[in-house]
Amino acid sequence: MKNAKRSSEAPPRDVPRPARNWLGPLRTLAGFGLIAGISISVAWGARRYLMTSPRFGLEKVEMEGQRLRTKDDLLARAGIKMGQNVFTIDLDAARTKMLGDPYVEHATLARRLPDTIIVDIEERVPAAVVVIGQVPYLVTRDGVTFKRLEVGDPSDLPVITIGGSTSEDLAENDREGFALYVRRALDVELEYRQSSLAQKMPLEEIHIDPGLSMSLVVGTSAQGTTTLVLGQPPWRRKLDQAARVVQELDRRGQKPDTILLDQGARPERVVARVR
Repeated sequence: MKNAKRSSEAPPRDVPRPARNWLGPLRTLAGFGLIAGISISVAWGARRYLMTSPRFGLEKVEMEGQRLRTKDDLLARAGIKMGQNVFTIDLDAARTKMLGDPYVEHATLARRLPDTIIVDIEERVPAAVVVIGQVPYLVTRDGVTFKRLEVGDPSDLPVITIGGSTSEDLAENDREGFALYVRRALDVELEYRQSSLAQKMPLEEIHIDPGLSMSLVVGTSAQGTTTLVLGQPPWRRKLDQAARVVQELDRRGQKPDTILLDQGARPERVVARVR
């Protein structure tokens, strides 16, 4: 009976192995690779289109803020040419080149698609010529020296000279002190331009001695120049005194060589030396 029971049992069968699980990720990876390839191809095609399409050729440059430098000069310095593809223009490099011009203090550049570059310039404005050693330089109203005076630079500016300690030492070792001298000199220049003397005797030179003591050279070489020794402020009162002296000497037919207005304890006293 035991043998018969054993023979009635079904013979053992092979158990199926689990399906391999790496085909799914492989298909996913292949899909990603295909998408990436398509994306790169599209991006390359788009970039090639942007870089070569005539639609993006430079047709116009809108520039504002420049007065002492021309638009053409600044574009030539920056290496920007009309017709050039706007996407091939390195705006940072162009800006750096523009800043190499001493008149250019700040510059910003931007694209406006499809065919325009916008440039905003902030220039340094020369207010005077300051003589450092024996060399003339342009200087701003804030006392910043930014370039040596050359042919083509503004020529109708007052000249500032500095006495006492050499102007080279002051400009190199005490920039704040140097800037203060320049600002004070230009304060006096403004006072003089507003005085009655300015129309008759144009300002030629402002000389500053230690302690900010001021002297002005006014007039022209044709009519003969006059030195106004102002000393310390108040400038306007002293300039009014000088105007009255010049008027009186004109009435007498005389020309002043020097007018001393720095009499210290006697500010009402004026001394005039005639030619």
